[in-house]
Amino acid sequence: MILYDERNVDACTWPETPLGRLARDYFVPLMKQGSTAYLSDRTTLRLVEMDDLRIPLAINDAEYDNSALHSTYARYISLQLTGVTAQAYGAVRAAVMRGGMKTLGAMLKAGRIDKIVYVDHWLVLRNLSTQFDDAQVARLTDFLVEQFPGHAIVFLALNPASYSPLLNTLAGRGYDFVYGAHTRVLLPTQADVTRQVRENRRRDGRLLEAAGYRIVDGREVPGCERRLMELYRALNGGKYHTNLQYTEAFFEWTLRERILEYRLAVKDGRVDGFYAHHVHDDVLWSPLFGYDLSLPQELGLYRGLVYQLMQDALDVGQTIELGPGADPFKSLRGSVPVPRWSAVYTKHLSGPRRLAWRTLQRYANDAVRPASGAMLRKIDGDGIVGFGPLQLPFTPPTGQTPIEAARTLREQVDALEASLDAASRLEGEARLRELAPLSQTLHNWPQPMPRVVALRERLTKLEQEARRKPAPTATAAAVPPAEHARQLLQDATRWGDTALVAAHLGDATAPHLKALVEALRQAAGSVGVVLTATRGDKVVLVTAASEALRGLGLDAGQLMAKAAPCVDGKGGGSPEVAWGGGSRADGIDAALTAARQYVQSHLAGTVPGRPPDDGP
Repeated sequence: MILYDERNVDACTWPETPLGRLARDYFVPLMKQGSTAYLSDRTTLRLVEMDDLRIPLAINDAEYDNSALHSTYARYISLQLTGVTAQAYGAVRAAVMRGGMKTLGAMLKAGRIDKIVYVDHWLVLRNLSTQFDDAQVARLTDFLVEQFPGHAIVFLALNPASYSPLLNTLAGRGYDFVYGAHTRVLLPTQADVTRQVRENRRRDGRLLEAAGYRIVDGREVPGCERRLMELYRALNGGKYHTNLQYTEAFFEWTLRERILEYRLAVKDGRVDGFYAHHVHDDVLWSPLFGYDLSLPQELGLYRGLVYQLMQDALDVGQTIELGPGADPFKSLRGSVPVPRWSAVYTKHLSGPRRLAWRTLQRYANDAVRPASGAMLRKIDGDGIVGFGPLQLPFTPPTGQTPIEAARTLREQVDALEASLDAASRLEGEARLRELAPLSQTLHNWPQPMPRVVALRERLTKLEQEARRKPAPTATAAAVPPAEHARQLLQDATRWGDTALVAAHLGDATAPHLKALVEALRQAAGSVGVVLTATRGDKVVLVTAASEALRGLGLDAGQLMAKAAPCVDGKGGGSPEVAWGGGSRADGIDAALTAARQYVQSHLAGTVPGRPPDDGP
């Protein structure tokens, strides 16, 4: 292994991997110019070469005034103190809490809690941690202990949704774990998307356009760097004043080199809001976000920008990580909380130093974690996962990892596309039978993405083609009614033992229709019939129900009541056979569909223990 600093890093060779290129193009300029050229935090940057990996290090000694990104003291003391106010807790309780936290802070400083080497730490870019194997963790830990014998070794804020394997590997190599707050994620395969969540997103999606904003790529707005810095600082220098700050040079550099992808909300040539994001291992994360706080809240800039950010991920089947903060809002958009844990190696440190870390671990795991869980349960309910006492091994609280979710989603959509291809080679009722389950899946898709929307449109066209193709008149006239009935029964839509013959017969004659209906009504089993024919611009409609179907509570009159309005018609008759007509031939497809849906929903409620089956 080789340790590089700003003086010898030019001798490093770079693997042709995404992280190798990012280390060369993003991390090395930070090393050479120093963190304060771009960031408000002071930290020393180094790079480790191990195998085909280039591993960034951020090294601190006593930078207690840094943000929580580069200071353990700031993360657990300074940042927490900002939230302990008399308004939030009452004057007496707040004073006691602040006193206790300051005492803890003094103990941590005495134990040099900020003398740390942060491993695989890409500063502002999150979610870039490598899934080191056991041998690599052992070699890297031994190397860092040798190079930095007085520093704690820390893998910062890993969430088990993405990094359970790495966390378990670190546990096996003697690392301890300190709770480090939470983040929020939304997987593209998350199925429990409620109606309220869909409605919230739908409203959010209209806000920016309704207010006259366009979302544009940051590279389309030359010279926007200072405005972006001002918007970020307005939000993060005031409302969130403990956050990391960036220089104008940072915005200019990351825009120019496309280290981050910027999206700007522009109106009348003015930038009023923005976010920047990056993607790694199918997770999209936004480290930079800002908007004009002086504008009316009714414009919905925050809501609209968060919606666009979420869609950037969901449209391509990626997980979106939204971070902490504004939890009630983010919960109502479908995200779920996930804990973050820092892995800490201190076995090489002195006794007092290890005691400081054990004290922090008890505070974070036994006080901060339960309080965080209690707060999140009030917002997200008792179903939150991962906020109980630390248990090994780590497992993804989301069920799937983001990589697994993206792969599952691609496989599902590929399978749907293949099924549509197969159905397109069929005709008539045979095609409709194949499309029925696909229609239910596509129209109930929890996170519709452009590819799914395109498949929906294709499915609709295939359904329309199958239903609009009338049975040729010559066939109806030439084939005896009994044989025609047999053919229609063969192509009928079926749910278990029940069949529904729903077909348009072109300009079939009245005698043929009557004989055909009688043959179908007398067929064995549970059979419903909905047939249409045309007389010029008029529609003839006939429905029938076999004795077995009537025994299930379905009769010809009910079928007529569902189908006739679709053709602007009406009809009537007996429970066995009903006749009617209408004036809208363009409603024939809708009439047949309405009948199918009615029979399916009726059977779902009347056949105990047996779900409807659209297959033959």
